[in-house]
Amino acid sequence: MQLSHLRAFCAVAQTGSVAAAAKVLNRVPSGITVRIQQLEQDLGCELFLRDSKGMSLSPNGRLLLEHAQHILDLTDSTRLLMREEDLGGRLVIGALDVVLVDFMPALIGTFRKRYQGVGLDIRHEASEVLVQHVADGSLDIALTDGPVHSKSLESKLAFVDEMLLITERNHPPVKSPADLQCSELYGFRHDCSFRFRMDRWLAEAGISHLPVTEIESYHTMLACVTAGMGAAWVLRSVLQTLPGHQQVQSHTLGPVGYTEIHYLWRSGQLSPNARKLIETGEGLGERRKTRTWSTIGD
Repeated sequence: MQLSHLRAFCAVAQTGSVAAAAKVLNRVPSGITVRIQQLEQDLGCELFLRDSKGMSLSPNGRLLLEHAQHILDLTDSTRLLMREEDLGGRLVIGALDVVLVDFMPALIGTFRKRYQGVGLDIRHEASEVLVQHVADGSLDIALTDGPVHSKSLESKLAFVDEMLLITERNHPPVKSPADLQCSELYGFRHDCSFRFRMDRWLAEAGISHLPVTEIESYHTMLACVTAGMGAAWVLRSVLQTLPGHQQVQSHTLGPVGYTEIHYLWRSGQLSPNARKLIETGEGLGERRKTRTWSTIGD
């Protein structure tokens, strides 16, 4: 029996369906179904009655629900206790790579000066993975593309940025995907929200012939674009940090390029150290916005 099995069971019991539970936990429905089946096999009994109207708790399911919720509450409170500021504690932070480049150094530097007794564990993942890890309690807090709409998660704006399209220096102005004069685009893998937005940008314009090559490095993307091989989406704040950024042409994407980075945590589970991280970041976002947007012209 695993905590993820109990969490899936409680979510289905409280929402009344696998689909609704999947939304609450930010999982795919098939994953919720597998966890319920594994829990039933482990306990050797049926936990739900299934019919054409949906799912309802069996007698064994009703017996388990209160006990399972108690286990989860105890687990969550234990995690919170172990990370309390009074004990020094440890703060586990997840962030997008783009956040680690520009915003995170100033945030962590200021935080360390104020709270030297707090141990920090900083991990980078794609946006979809970060949301999942916050939902299952593996991360105390994350900085990711947002906002994220979920009853089990809360978020707060950290800063605003802009996604730019970069092309070779002599490329004509780009107002839509139809204006692109290149053979390919560069982007991250599909579990990245920025890649999802790029794919949607192409699809809405009816562009299906332009391949997207996955590259996990903005430095490599910039090198390929500079060489005249293709185009890429890059955050304005990241672009200014890349050596050689003056050698490419940047194009604004309009509303589709507007980007919000949010702090994300589990509802009701914001630890004291995570709260202090957010408080430390207040003001950094606005100062960063002014500095970033005045550095690079289009």
